[in-house]
Amino acid sequence: MINPRLMFPKMNSAIKLPFHTVEDLRLRTGWYINLRWIAIFGLLSSIAIGETMFKFPIAFNELIVTTIILSVLNLVYFFLWRFLPFTSEYKELGFAEVQIFNDFILISFIIHYSGGVANPFYFLYMVQVILSGILFPGAILPYVNAVLAAVVLLIWSLLEYFNLVDVYPLLGKPVPFEIMMISIAAFFIINFSSIYIINNFMIRYRQLKKIIDEKNLELENAIDDRNKAFRFSAHEIKAPITAIKSTLEVVKDLYKDDIKPEIFDLIVRAERRSDQVLRMVKEMIAITQYNLSAEKPVLEKVDFGELLSQVVKQQQSYALAKGIKLFVILPETEFEVEIDKAGIEKVIDNLLSNALRYTPDAGIVKMKIFKKRLSFGFSISDTGIGIAAKDLDLIFEEFYRTKEAKQMEQIGTGLGLNLVREIVRKNGGTITVDSEVGKGSTFTVELPAKFEDADTDDEKREYKNIYTHYLFE
Repeated sequence: MINPRLMFPKMNSAIKLPFHTVEDLRLRTGWYINLRWIAIFGLLSSIAIGETMFKFPIAFNELIVTTIILSVLNLVYFFLWRFLPFTSEYKELGFAEVQIFNDFILISFIIHYSGGVANPFYFLYMVQVILSGILFPGAILPYVNAVLAAVVLLIWSLLEYFNLVDVYPLLGKPVPFEIMMISIAAFFIINFSSIYIINNFMIRYRQLKKIIDEKNLELENAIDDRNKAFRFSAHEIKAPITAIKSTLEVVKDLYKDDIKPEIFDLIVRAERRSDQVLRMVKEMIAITQYNLSAEKPVLEKVDFGELLSQVVKQQQSYALAKGIKLFVILPETEFEVEIDKAGIEKVIDNLLSNALRYTPDAGIVKMKIFKKRLSFGFSISDTGIGIAAKDLDLIFEEFYRTKEAKQMEQIGTGLGLNLVREIVRKNGGTITVDSEVGKGSTFTVELPAKFEDADTDDEKREYKNIYTHYLFE
């Protein structure tokens, strides 16, 4: 028995397939089987047209029998492909080679019964040769199939010319020797030129794919290493920043009566900066946890309005300090949803925090919950600095901050919206933004859910519209 490794030179135990996985090869084998059904339909149509319209003097009955055999074989191929999939690369490639070999034999009979080399469709051999060059790694097997096609055509042509088999002349007379040899020579040239070009192209393609795969792996490892270093650094920074913030709070509370007003003001500003840095560190930790899949979504059943209200309450003091009117617009009817509570809390908190940070004093921020039959979500609108149209596609990228945002808040990581997008994506939702510079922004998050009793026309429902400080008094 031939060692299959000899058919695939320079291969390790795992074949370097021209596709990403063995499953991809299996899918292409299925495509090959489906393509054969199209060929069978075309063959039956050609037989009907040739017999009824053109009255060709060829073996129509034998062609029908050959087509039936091809159909039965294709049914067997389909059954094996669909219900008995191969798990080994060699078996999958062997299955493809068996199909190509059988096709060579059946095509030979089809060409013979329909006129031999006088029928230009003998170039159908080339389809199998091309598929062989694409499917099989290494240089040997594609050339073996090309030689097989050439030898089969030559043998049939010589048998027909010397009348060693029945002849079915397409044009009603035998093909002259000179025409037969020219046709065979043309086929040989095209056959071997094609397999040479295809095989060299596929070899270079596989080499290029190997390089790309290696570089992708290096890039993935580099990103993982960066995220780990990023997360480690953030954790190391978090402790001293927390200590500084606590120390400032203690100094402010214990010595507020003994400290000069200008020094007290410096302490308050330092405390505020500490809060900003601490928030940045928390964002860095959160985004790396999601990038490293360290934080898995845990679904919980919650009252969505209550969840949003809790997050708003945490930001209430900041809104009051800036004199911002914070509206919470809730549906009249409460509803429960099963969501990743921790993740969605981060989304709400981040978007609300951004709205408050980038809205000037005495501005307005509105939060509105909506509920549809197949989804739910919320929107946050503000009268802040807004986002330019050219920045709308970039704000969700890592570390990106607009010029206006940097001018208003010097400290920031540019990671918050990137984290928001990742969490929303992991929960199967979408986030959109509508904004104009100087007029504010509206961020809308929509998450999948099913409510049989929900009114899909959101505008027709009644809402309670009240100020936050009344809501939490």
